[in-house]
Amino acid sequence: MHAYGTYGSANRVNFHDDMFLYGIGYNFTGSGWWFKPFFAKRYTDQTYYTGDNGYVAGWVAGYNFMLGSEKFTLTNWNEYEFDRDATYAAGNGGKEGLNGAVALWWNATSHITTGIQYRYADDKLGEDFYQDAIIYSIKFNF
Repeated sequence: MHAYGTYGSANRVNFHDDMFLYGIGYNFTGSGWWFKPFFAKRYTDQTYYTGDNGYVAGWVAGYNFMLGSEKFTLTNWNEYEFDRDATYAAGNGGKEGLNGAVALWWNATSHITTGIQYRYADDKLGEDFYQDAIIYSIKFNF
């Protein structure tokens, strides 16, 4: 088990939305798989709201496998926000929200990974409806 915190910040010109998460998580691992559930307290510093802003619970998971001689990874992350402050909730989709992705990655070489993700969010990202997208990525691994 470990404790963690995150912080993200733009340059604060015209608009800013910083989210601080402080919580705990635990890594479960096995032969080619991992699963990390987490729980965190959320603090928000935003243009229109600053203060305690509920909680986040979720997981990060993955599974490495071979298909023939090719290496693949299936991943999923999911976070559920709840008990958001009423002031924040009024402009950001309500008192709770869901956010995550499911992805399939092809590890073509030690330096090149490509994949496709299904990205989803509900009552999140400043909207009060379900949003989704398909994202194709090519990554260079240093």
